[in-house]
Amino acid sequence: MIWDLDGAIGQINSSFPYNFDFRTLETELENVRYALGKLEEYQAKVCFAVTGFSAEEGLYPYVFPELIHEISSRGHEIASHSWRHEWTPVFSRKQIRLSLERSKNALEKCTTSGSSVTGFVPPHNRPMTWFRKGAFSLGDRGLYPFFQMGDGSQLLKELKLTGYEWVRVTCQNVLQKLRLRPRNFTGRVYRHNGIWIFENHYAGFDERVISHILNTEHPTYTVSAHPLMLSLKDKIENKENFQRFLEAVAGKPDSIEFATPGSILKSGHSFQLSHRERTV
Repeated sequence: MIWDLDGAIGQINSSFPYNFDFRTLETELENVRYALGKLEEYQAKVCFAVTGFSAEEGLYPYVFPELIHEISSRGHEIASHSWRHEWTPVFSRKQIRLSLERSKNALEKCTTSGSSVTGFVPPHNRPMTWFRKGAFSLGDRGLYPFFQMGDGSQLLKELKLTGYEWVRVTCQNVLQKLRLRPRNFTGRVYRHNGIWIFENHYAGFDERVISHILNTEHPTYTVSAHPLMLSLKDKIENKENFQRFLEAVAGKPDSIEFATPGSILKSGHSFQLSHRERTV
């Protein structure tokens, strides 16, 4: 499970920046504490991908380094969600490298015992274009080669150079978009060009995800959500669905294990798992 924790900078630089107000900042952070309590209740360890700006010095709730430290101290993983929630395809290679470096450095100051930040979750789930995988998205707005960072392979190069080990990726190749090739919509986990890829094509905790996990035998399932959405009843990431998801999935410790991306990588997991040893 990977939470996209945008913070003030992420909300301002989101797809709908003019919906920003002070109350949404407070709601997002209140929901983080709610989620932490629920996760502790079910003894589930997850990952929070946080904008690096949120770890800088400043005034709460515009920045919240103490909360990031609390998340880490509870045993959850901290990943980078960029420094200021940049739309990566249209930014230069140098800008993205600076974002990766600064967010990593800022977040690592907030983790317990100086734990390394090794994961990256691209803002807006961009880029979705990855030519080597046959995935194309006009919605990226920055098309490769006119924009160097508009292709997934270019992002992987920068991740390696800046000390990251894994990335969450949302992309579909042409055959999958045309529904000519079946896919696990919670994604696969595999290694590509020195970076671990955690695929994810769906955000939320509704019955579709619950049924998918309980009734299939994939070795891994990557689930994503945004803390702010917990308060929105019309979203599938809301509190009611989150509670049902935990009851159905985290309540089955004999068959399903919750793990952070970093802990999976450290364990050297082969992903050749039986039905009784599946990982979320």
